[in-house]
Amino acid sequence: MKKRFKKKYQNMSLHQKLRYIILSLALPLVFCMIAALGVFAYYAWQYREVTHNVTIGSSFNLNFKENIDLKMYHYSVSSRQQTRLPVEDVEEAVRIAQSLKATTSYKNSRQALLNVLDYCDNLKSRMYMLEQTEDYDSRQMQLENNIYVLTNLIREKMLDYIYYEAAYLSDIGKEMIHSIMVTIVCIGCIMLLVVVTVLQRSFYFSKGITRPIGSLCENVRRIGEGQFQVDTIEIDDYEIAKLDTGIRKMAERISCLLQNVKQEEMLHHKMELQLLQAQINPHFLYNTLDTIVWLVECGMNDEAVRMLGDLSVFFRTMLSKGEDIISLKEEVTHTRSYLDIQQVRYRDILDFEISLPRELEKVCLPKLTLQPLAENALYHGVKEKRGKSKIWITCCQEGETVVIRVRDNGIGIAAERLEQLRKALNNRQRIGFGMSAVQERLLLFFGEPYGMTVTSAYGEGTCVQICIPISEKFQPKSENI
Repeated sequence: MKKRFKKKYQNMSLHQKLRYIILSLALPLVFCMIAALGVFAYYAWQYREVTHNVTIGSSFNLNFKENIDLKMYHYSVSSRQQTRLPVEDVEEAVRIAQSLKATTSYKNSRQALLNVLDYCDNLKSRMYMLEQTEDYDSRQMQLENNIYVLTNLIREKMLDYIYYEAAYLSDIGKEMIHSIMVTIVCIGCIMLLVVVTVLQRSFYFSKGITRPIGSLCENVRRIGEGQFQVDTIEIDDYEIAKLDTGIRKMAERISCLLQNVKQEEMLHHKMELQLLQAQINPHFLYNTLDTIVWLVECGMNDEAVRMLGDLSVFFRTMLSKGEDIISLKEEVTHTRSYLDIQQVRYRDILDFEISLPRELEKVCLPKLTLQPLAENALYHGVKEKRGKSKIWITCCQEGETVVIRVRDNGIGIAAERLEQLRKALNNRQRIGFGMSAVQERLLLFFGEPYGMTVTSAYGEGTCVQICIPISEKFQPKSENI
């Protein structure tokens, strides 16, 4: 019989073996827990009932006599403070006594409650008798000989009730302790037998499992740290061997996918930059050239030369010798040349101011970060507002972060549109190619702690804030995308 069981156990799968061991421990444990909970619940219920009775009885006893005696005294002397009999107080005492009676099982306690109910009925009768008495001396005599005596008896019987319930509570506690000790001993014996049996089976089960599992965990840890070259584990069990094969294949697949993702992200970034460069509105170039022609025809040669110089700087910094990353100084120069050109065309409505501390000039950032934001400020803020407006571009250092703000006092953004814009930027959705492309490239190169935020008030203006790390060299954070 034993050999046949052992052979059957060896032929079980890991799931079946583990389930068998768990059931061997769980079923006796559940039985013991149910038994213990049943004992505890029974005594807890009794303990709660008696404690509740003692608490209610104590609160009843504390103020009943003094309250009734005082009200009856004022009533007997025809005081304005008490114009009617305090029958409601006695009826409330009767209600409390009846509710205690429903939860009281101890004989002496129930008898005390019956006495309280009888005395309360007698007290109401004496109250009505005093009400029919008009003579002052007779009222005072009834008050002393009847009312005060009955309220005192009621209080004494409630004290007796509390005493009996407290004694009963002590008996329940002793009985509960004895039952708990017996239950604990029985459960301990059962659990000791169960634990010994389960330990024997667990040691046998874990002998061929723990070491391979430990090796698998080590392989998984190495994969989590980015080490995708893992060794094969020698395993006799079929399920764990299959798991090891799957982990090694997964590591190889992840390694390949990461390489592909990095390549695709860098390609995507270059395409984004090319698209951003290609989206420079042809009308900007046409209008700039038309403006230069107009300046020449008007004899304003110096202004025409300066505008040609700005246009040359604009395209030279935009190309940046094919580099995707430029210094903050170059980016500011590019943006300034753009605004200089636009200021000639929109001199009646546009002013701008750019501030760049010398110590931040060599900070690196992706090309075409500020110019699209300045363009947005011009076309969606300044031009939409009647009258002259201004664009401020400021750069400052806050700790280990460079904060760049592109602010205007143009028309601003409506609250609903601003909420859509913020949500799109946070979720990396496309809502306006320029701002979306800038945000994506910032996250690509610097990661989640950095990027772009927008604040605006309609009719007051808009501020776009960019946060980047202080670095003259940096590595794209492609894993964050």
